[in-house]
Amino acid sequence: MNHEKPIPLTFGEVYRLAHAVKASPPFPLQRGLDDLRAWIDREVDIVEEAVWDLSPAVAVRSPQGELRGRRDLLERLVALARRPGDGPAVLVGPGGTGKSTLAAALAEQARGWDRQVWWISAADQAGFSADLAEVARDLGGSHTDLESITKGAAGAPDRLWRLLENAPREWLLVIDNADDPRILAAADSPAGVRDSRGWARASHRGLVVVTSREADPRAWGAARRFTVDGLSTADAAQVLRDLAPEAGDEAQAQALARRLDGLPLALTLAGTYLRSETAQWPTFAAYAHALGGAEGTTVARTAEISLDGLARHGVPQARKLLRLASCYASTSIPTRILPMTGLEEALDGLRGVGLIQKGSTAITLHPVVTATNRAHIEGPEVWHTAVEQLAGALRELDLPDHWSPDHWPHYRLLGQHLLALLDNAAEHVDLEHLALLMDAAADMAGAFNCSGAGRAADILCRTALARCAALGEEHPALLSVRHNLAWAVAYGGEPTQAETMFREVLDIRLRVLGDSHPDTLESRHEFAWVATCLGRWAEAEQRYRDTLSDSLRHLGPYARATLTTRHELAHAIARQGRLDEARPAFEDVLRDRRRVLRDDHPQTLQTEHEIAWITAKQGRWAEAEAMYRHLLSLRRTLETDHPQTLLTLHELAWTIARQGRWTEAESLYRRVVERRCRTLGDDHPDTEATRRALNELLRGRIADADHLA
Repeated sequence: MNHEKPIPLTFGEVYRLAHAVKASPPFPLQRGLDDLRAWIDREVDIVEEAVWDLSPAVAVRSPQGELRGRRDLLERLVALARRPGDGPAVLVGPGGTGKSTLAAALAEQARGWDRQVWWISAADQAGFSADLAEVARDLGGSHTDLESITKGAAGAPDRLWRLLENAPREWLLVIDNADDPRILAAADSPAGVRDSRGWARASHRGLVVVTSREADPRAWGAARRFTVDGLSTADAAQVLRDLAPEAGDEAQAQALARRLDGLPLALTLAGTYLRSETAQWPTFAAYAHALGGAEGTTVARTAEISLDGLARHGVPQARKLLRLASCYASTSIPTRILPMTGLEEALDGLRGVGLIQKGSTAITLHPVVTATNRAHIEGPEVWHTAVEQLAGALRELDLPDHWSPDHWPHYRLLGQHLLALLDNAAEHVDLEHLALLMDAAADMAGAFNCSGAGRAADILCRTALARCAALGEEHPALLSVRHNLAWAVAYGGEPTQAETMFREVLDIRLRVLGDSHPDTLESRHEFAWVATCLGRWAEAEQRYRDTLSDSLRHLGPYARATLTTRHELAHAIARQGRLDEARPAFEDVLRDRRRVLRDDHPQTLQTEHEIAWITAKQGRWAEAEAMYRHLLSLRRTLETDHPQTLLTLHELAWTIARQGRWTEAESLYRRVVERRCRTLGDDHPDTEATRRALNELLRGRIADADHLA
């Protein structure tokens, strides 16, 4: 696992990466996401439809007919948006009542006022964190802001809200599907929006609108709650007549509207079916009569009537397809994980009766349609197929490079579907498929950790462990999940707790797999690393040496895992001040990384950077200066404000000052301070280090650079 703090990329950047990367760096990446920005091609266009298919949160503008009976409520929201200090607003009500439709109508008006509008989903932690980081990026957030928000750190909401309060123009932020209000709370608070510390707050610069099925007022505190219920009979009847004007008169429409409880989703499904070519009962009266023989909720009955119509129309596979799709999360289900003969015909049929929205490579279901179809799944076969298809999609991402950065948007997309399977499929599948789920969770958590989404990895791992305990504590997949959970806990700022977790996994792997199994060697490496997190360098050194001895014997000296252990062993030696011993160790690693990887590979450059720093610490200033300049030439593909570029420039200024060229060093320090303030933030430790070095220089003193601290 990489042990440098990852830098989160926004969805747009990751999407550009997926289309611009010519050769993705293999995992582990020593600098995490730092390494990736070298491959961002800022000239690549983002194809709108592809983004729709990949993004887990999409605001789709609904037909105006669905807003019937909501005009008064919309006007109240518009008035609140014009005086947003009285917010935030929470739209609460059962599924299918049109909360998201109402929020979309408000968003459309806000755009007309030239306000910045963001629409994000709170349906899963990974997507929520990534979307919040995108908001921060749009507002000019620093690297520290983005990292904190992506990790879900305790102070992350404050960072986002400082940016929102200083936004250049007024805004609207819609947080959709927050059915669990706890996701809106700060990391150290369970309060949701009951206090002013979470993600949804009041502001005079803009309005936060939340949609949720949670109607308990205790969950929302002082937020402005708007209850969204079923429509009146007259409004509901008009929705039906808008959708199916030939299906009957006003009295018949009202009778059907009452049978459908005025529920907008059911009205839409019924009206769309009635105007379709598959309708067996093309009138309001006939449809109302058919409802009498159906079972289940209102939406379930309307959905089954539509599926019956498709079956009679020669598309019987539509029902099976909808059952399979309902195993996953509702949004952006890739069609490639829906294997079926006649897939396109089934998709077109389901879209024709309003049961799905269809993009070029993905479909979306309404959450209520998903829930009602899950209730109709009989036996384990459909669940087994869903698990197998998702596991297969993840295996495809493993090739050719495990956790390659261009795969991260796909991991994020598939992550919500994995969580849905863990929540809903685990109790229906056999042990073989439970193990597939756990393997998928371990792989997904590793990708989340690598991309900086530690909180999402933590939640995923804990969910998997709770749902898949039947595998037993010695199952390899379960141990992999526990390993990734420990890694997320360590990066979350709890290395002592993580060390205990790593120790427990290591003990089981030693007992079950032996001390030379690759999984055991991975645990041994991380057990050494967590000691460095706790500042126990001598102990870490011994752990690295023990691990390296077996890695050399069983993996070989040139395996990437072995090279990582060799590098970090040299790091532990240097951290204890034994520079003369660390330097040749780094030089050996550099030689082998150049052979196995390439001269300008990020891991190769990291090792070369360590050697340059040691050279400077040994007082060989001119030689170190030349090495830093060479590093800058190799990092020519990086942004000028990239953290690694700025680190190299900071240490270059140090070597220049040590050679007596104080004016040149001062100018370079000032450039680095300005760039670090802009990209990392004023309060970032790296920014403070450069500012301190500049101030010391102005007082006639030179501060040593100690990037290993």
